Amino acid sequence: MDYESIYDKKIIERGKDYYKNNLVKFCVRFENKLYGKVMGGDEYNTVVDLNDRTGLCSCPYKYNCKHSYALIEAYNNNNYIDGDELFNNLKNKSKDDILNVLKNIILKYNLWDELTQNKNNLVEKGKSILKLIPIEKKNIFTFKSFLRNQFLKNSKDDELLELLKEIGAFEHLEADDKDTIDIVEMIVSEIFERKNKDLAEKTLELSKKYKNKLWIVKEYYYDYYGEEYL
Repeated sequence: MDYESIYDKKIIERGKDYYKNNLVKFCVRFENKLYGKVMGGDEYNTVVDLNDRTGLCSCPYKYNCKHSYALIEAYNNNNYIDGDELFNNLKNKSKDDILNVLKNIILKYNLWDELTQNKNNLVEKGKSILKLIPIEKKNIFTFKSFLRNQFLKNSKDDELLELLKEIGAFEHLEADDKDTIDIVEMIVSEIFERKNKDLAEKTLELSKKYKNKLWIVKEYYYDYYGEEYL
């Protein structure tokens, strides 16, 4: 695979060095993703999607970083744990044993939010990140990363529409700003790629209310359904 189309050459070199120097604390393959912790200036949580080898990390660089590539090196060298097998082994444990494992994990890592999340958790998380943008402009990149790595493929149709509406109404995103255009197009592209005409028509109606920001919806609608539907 041509990793240089995804990772900078220096990033690849540093990632290899991190792996060779045993800075990958662990690498687990589960459901076609790599999950790991990689040491650096701190201990970073890193995830690599094996479908396209892109990485997301808790380090300041955030995605496609040296820590992500270090995980790839571990995987390419067969130095990883089979997470699917680990979960399959849980099937042989009793209910009480599994609940005890879960309890210890929640207590150790303070993961109560995973138990208390509601059905709109992804949308609410997106709204929360949006609110941070006026406080610090760089959070717009955090929001784009959230869309790319969590929201778009995991959201339901109505959740896509709900967050798009929130973006249309959000006064701190300028309509002609490149990042705003990128954000809108990311969501609109996902909506139309689902080939749900009812969802597309609802999106078109929404664009009439927020036409300055959602102007690109009409172009997508034309491309997918033809001018006669406009």
